[in-house]
Amino acid sequence: MRISIASRVSVACAALLVLSLLVAMLSLRAGEHLQAGNRQIDGLTHMLRTQDRDDALQRQLRLAVGEVTRDAEQHKPIAPARWRSLDDSLRAFASTGAPSPADLPPAVTAAMGETLRATRAFVPVAEHLVILARRDPAAIKAAMPDFLAALKRLETSRTDVREALGMAIEAAITANIALTQASAIRLTIVAIAAAALLFASAAWLRLRLVAPIVTIAARLRSFDSEQPEAARVPGLRRTDELGDLARGLSEYRQAVEERRIAQRRIDFLAHHDALTGLPNRLAFESRLAHELARSRRTGDQVAVFAIDMDGFKAINDRHGHAGGDDALRRAARLLSGCSRADDLVARIGGDEFAIVQAAAGQPQAAEALLARIAAAVADTAGAEVAIRMSIGVAVAAGEQATDDLYNDADIALYRAKSDGGNTGRFYDTGLQDEIRLKRRLGRDLETAIENDQCYVVFQPIATSAMRIVGYEALLRWRHPELGEIAPSQFIPIAESTGWIGTIGRWMADRALAAAATWRSDLTLSLNLSPLQFRDADLVDTLLGLAERRGIAPDRLAFEVTESATLLGHHRDTVLAMLRRLQDAGARIVMDDFGTGHSSLSNLKDFRFDALKIDRSFVAAMLVDQPSASIIRATIGLGRSLGAVIVAEGVEQQRQLDVLREWGCDQVQGYLIGRPARDVAAGARRSRRDALVDQLRT
Repeated sequence: MRISIASRVSVACAALLVLSLLVAMLSLRAGEHLQAGNRQIDGLTHMLRTQDRDDALQRQLRLAVGEVTRDAEQHKPIAPARWRSLDDSLRAFASTGAPSPADLPPAVTAAMGETLRATRAFVPVAEHLVILARRDPAAIKAAMPDFLAALKRLETSRTDVREALGMAIEAAITANIALTQASAIRLTIVAIAAAALLFASAAWLRLRLVAPIVTIAARLRSFDSEQPEAARVPGLRRTDELGDLARGLSEYRQAVEERRIAQRRIDFLAHHDALTGLPNRLAFESRLAHELARSRRTGDQVAVFAIDMDGFKAINDRHGHAGGDDALRRAARLLSGCSRADDLVARIGGDEFAIVQAAAGQPQAAEALLARIAAAVADTAGAEVAIRMSIGVAVAAGEQATDDLYNDADIALYRAKSDGGNTGRFYDTGLQDEIRLKRRLGRDLETAIENDQCYVVFQPIATSAMRIVGYEALLRWRHPELGEIAPSQFIPIAESTGWIGTIGRWMADRALAAAATWRSDLTLSLNLSPLQFRDADLVDTLLGLAERRGIAPDRLAFEVTESATLLGHHRDTVLAMLRRLQDAGARIVMDDFGTGHSSLSNLKDFRFDALKIDRSFVAAMLVDQPSASIIRATIGLGRSLGAVIVAEGVEQQRQLDVLREWGCDQVQGYLIGRPARDVAAGARRSRRDALVDQLRT
């Protein structure tokens, strides 16, 4: 309801009169309540004193009865005066516990009623005990439990009365204090209200009419300002015309501000990543195009960094998506901290990041940034979740298109990952041919087996006395157009494309088929790729192939590389699979011993049947003393562990002589024999040998 200014003045005067009357009424009412409360407190206090007097009588009576009964039980003479005094005490105590007034609190009334009943029950029991003490002291003991029970009830009820009275007094005092405070507060409030009303009536025209109009006019003049003061509009709660004007202005301004905030939020989300706060792919492409266009005028060169986090899937598997998100945010902060203010760091998607850097001195500026990132990444090595990154860098040459420049950086990134990851590589034209070749080999490898392009060769393994004890199966690929492809080139491709499992099973079957034609004392060694252990059925597959080809498991040796297969969070699973093969009778050989990261740890956790000394040590043993020392130490280590030591890469007679002198068990290399598809005739079984084997079995 709208109220005019004149009506408000009349209401203010009437309110002042009402406030004056209210002060008088409150004062009278407060006085009456205080007097009633004081009377109640006096009455309760008097009752408490009475209870104290009655308690004293009870204690005296209890002591007197106790002394008399004790003396009677001990047959001591008791003067008649003591009997009379005890009778008088009993009669006096029987008159205590008068009914309580009706205006007492219920708790006090109930407690006093129980005391009265307890007193009436106690006195007859006490009188009976006194009579027994006078006439038949021997019966005192039998009557004593009733006396003690009545006494206990009486004392409990009197304790309850005192507690009830104390609580009632405390409640009455608290009520009086609260009433006094409330009355004082009410009077103070009313007095303040009267004074405030007088002051408000005098200042109303200025504060409630003139000032709001002036302020609203000022807000209208600064409507487009984003200052906080401009958003505050006075008079929003008023019910008159000024209130309507203030609310309309405030609602309109709020709607404009909400639209402005929403637009800024939309603009931010359209160009930024929600998780890391970094610019997104759209912002990256826009900035890259802008920098390339600007570089034509300024002469600056633009460098693009394509960045992938290494092992991000493993982080997600081990720490969950929350841990993966945290790793992405840490990587974003790391890249932003290493970059200059003018550089753009963006999250392209997933675990992919990118940086746009424009500088006059390229590639020096890009190299410096790459070095800073590498140092920052190295500092995270001790963290629970270390940050590892592969980085490809491309510097724009001439008027290069946006997509072409980023593709160049992506090619360099591919090379960095191929080189083991957690490193950086710059793009050059030779990389494109290399990547194109790898992609072609990856496609052609899918059909290499069915097109009969792959084959297996066997390299002999001999004792130091040159007696052949087995062969190692090696995979080869003859490309119809490119010729022989080196295993070091196509095996990593097979692992990265996921074909290593299919190729490994095919190779194992072919090698086992060939070994079935050999003498039964010759062993077959098969290399297992780290990625093959991701197949939970690997052990069953290998043993099943051996059984189908008629090869006993004790003729098999499986070679694994320590630096890859036995590391990482799959370590326990890999060791369990190797133990299953070993329990079936196969031998487990650690290949390339000494080149991994945890050789001694692996030897502690798993009992290898043989250790293969890497060919790099054998090649340098005659000219490099540390290599020779490593070989001799490995031979001694193998002897102490009961493992056979095999030296790879033996190509000279002098190497063989020295290895034989040092006690090396077995050797392998071109000096013993080159890999061949058709092994020596001595490896085959004659019909007579086969017949003898059958008779033995």
